[in-house]
Amino acid sequence: MNKDFKSILDNIKAATKEDLKPKVLLVDSMNTFLRSFAVINHMNPHGHHIGGLTGYLKSIGFAIRHINPTRVILIFDGPGSTVNKKNLYSDYKGNRHISRITNWEGFESQDDESESIVNQMRRLMYYLQCLPVDVTIIDRLEADDIIGYIAGKYDGDVTIMSSDKDFLQLVSDKVTVYSPTKKLFYTPKTVKEEFGIPATNFLNMKVLLGDSSDNVPGVKGLGMKKLVKFFPELTEESKVDLDFIINKSLNGSETTKGSLYGNVYNFKHQLKINEQLMDLSNPNIPDDAKEEIDEMLNNPKSSLNKAEFLEMYQEDTLGNAIPNVENWLISIFTYLCTSKK
Repeated sequence: MNKDFKSILDNIKAATKEDLKPKVLLVDSMNTFLRSFAVINHMNPHGHHIGGLTGYLKSIGFAIRHINPTRVILIFDGPGSTVNKKNLYSDYKGNRHISRITNWEGFESQDDESESIVNQMRRLMYYLQCLPVDVTIIDRLEADDIIGYIAGKYDGDVTIMSSDKDFLQLVSDKVTVYSPTKKLFYTPKTVKEEFGIPATNFLNMKVLLGDSSDNVPGVKGLGMKKLVKFFPELTEESKVDLDFIINKSLNGSETTKGSLYGNVYNFKHQLKINEQLMDLSNPNIPDDAKEEIDEMLNNPKSSLNKAEFLEMYQEDTLGNAIPNVENWLISIFTYLCTSKK
């Protein structure tokens, strides 16, 4: 064993389980994988695109190194993940059409790109099985709902890794959101500074303004400036109930004819639907799925199979995609084997 590896292992032994405060890193994994796939145009010597696979692994490695969690849970969207929400609102994500996410010459067609995404995702799962991390995929559930459920249950600090702003509604003294695109950690102070709305009322902002990326409509004529003007209560730290907003809109529409208050009140049915679609602190998760998540939370994976990981790495001819891959494995993942909480 060389001196560098011995030093790493000695440091790991010194940081015992009792010394570490419980902190979980929750990774919005399709968000992370697809961002890597779209940005990293790397090919192995056989001409196969590997950017999604290696970019994802390097992304979680980077996050672990900087966040120092005692546990890592990787959450993926399950098959049919939008079914439950489409039952609630049939046009949910109705604007999502299959299209190429890259423009590289390495892919001859959209089908070629889609096949690469599937192949890299499938192979990624084998790599993740070698690491001391938990992977969660549940049929008919989106990753954001599972993340919201875990964030509410976990007895310790939580960091959510995602570029999706929906998670900002969960930010608190206990929950931080790390945006890998902005290289920014969102705390209650950061959310208020950027949006002028505290995290406690971020959900209300989303409910009223809608979300074009998910094809969820907002109140007609309402933008950020008018939102603050008509509902200044949302800028305060105290959480505002949606019923308060609707009742205020009713009273306001009676005294201010033709105002936006009327638009809000007349949109109340959709607003209730929006809240159910967007509320991550109270996600719609069936009891059997909750039991599956709870079982995972109570039985953390704690083994690192370095040899199998490196064998696959060589088989896939990934070369220097992860520089000094053996040292990368040891320095980032070994301590997770003994720090589970």
